[in-house]
Amino acid sequence: MKTAVQLREERAGLITQARTKLDDAQKREGGPTAEDRSEINRLMDSAQSLKDQYETMETVEAAEADLDSADSRVSPPIGSEGRSAGAASPKGEARTAADFRASEEYRSAYSDYLATGQIPFSRIPREFRDTVLGTDGKGGYLVTPTQLAGEIVKAIDDMVFVRGLARIQRLRAAKSLGVPRLTSRMADADWTSEVGAVTEDTTMAVDRRDLKPYLMSKLSKVSIEASDRDSNVEALIRDELVYKNAVTEEKAYLTGSGTGRPLGIFTASSSGVPTSRDVTGTNTTTAIGADTLIAMKYSLKPGYRSDPTCRWVWSRAAIEAISKLKDSTNQYLWQPSVQAGQPDRLLGIPVAESEYVPATFTTGLYVGAIGVFRYYWIAEVDDLRIQRLVERYADTNEVGFISRRWVDGAPILAEAFTRCKLG
Repeated sequence: MKTAVQLREERAGLITQARTKLDDAQKREGGPTAEDRSEINRLMDSAQSLKDQYETMETVEAAEADLDSADSRVSPPIGSEGRSAGAASPKGEARTAADFRASEEYRSAYSDYLATGQIPFSRIPREFRDTVLGTDGKGGYLVTPTQLAGEIVKAIDDMVFVRGLARIQRLRAAKSLGVPRLTSRMADADWTSEVGAVTEDTTMAVDRRDLKPYLMSKLSKVSIEASDRDSNVEALIRDELVYKNAVTEEKAYLTGSGTGRPLGIFTASSSGVPTSRDVTGTNTTTAIGADTLIAMKYSLKPGYRSDPTCRWVWSRAAIEAISKLKDSTNQYLWQPSVQAGQPDRLLGIPVAESEYVPATFTTGLYVGAIGVFRYYWIAEVDDLRIQRLVERYADTNEVGFISRRWVDGAPILAEAFTRCKLG
């Protein structure tokens, strides 16, 4: 039985034949004959039939892939690495595409692809080619091995503070995740007699925001000389792409518009953190006031302030200014960390510093926030794709690598966040 890749190739050949026959016929005096048109129509009908076949095949394969457990995409089943292509698992089950992506043989083939730009067809079993090969921009790519994808995402987690605190939901495809959002809380419980009627609550209201992973891509260039000298090209590319993706993600989680990208906590929105959660207090048009920081802290309920994911979020410029502020007893509000691995604290709450927090000190702008980041939800798709650009940067002696991921995110509980706004 032919694979979807083979059917695609056969269809492309038929279309080429039809195009060649049409071009030749048009060059002749009198143009295409009835016989020419009949043959061209026959070729195109056959091409359409092949298209229907491989699309049906891909639909079935996608449905079968959805039946695989999510765990099989994160780490290889015990003992799977040593199995040859198409071999049965210890339980007698045929190896899946997810198993193959998690195997050392696939990672080795992928590493060769990064180094040479050539897809090693001979080392990829036919039954798995449809799920690990692509024709992105006609340049081709291999879907990133499961372990390597996990390493890249883990490194991004280490660089982007929001991801380390947020709740992350991983989806199997770029579909939406419905997130419930509490817009108003239930009223307090009533005192009733033992046999009295219970009063129904009418104040609680819940709506939903759909998190739909958006495509995020990044280009990284590496000199050919560096890649030739580095025996571990995979690590070189991984480190470059980690940094490039981390920058994009952190910007989005903080200041993203929510349109075609995540919704940031510094973007005023009824779908995230509304303007009702802004605090100006004693701020001037260009400076943060000490009393404002106290007001921000106590704008959060006690349960939020004691939550392990509660953080202040400031830029370097804001931290420099805040570290000089004192309270009414002449004590500094800022508490520098004296223990390795522990963050500085402001009014007893840990501080996160980011280069992408707004840092323009002008009337009416945001310059910082405090929030419980487990109420920031991130939805992402497991697949990470890397495409190697072989010729595009040849004139500068470089090779380009494009990574593609699907990510969305948003704050889902407004009262868990408060922003600092200048006067």
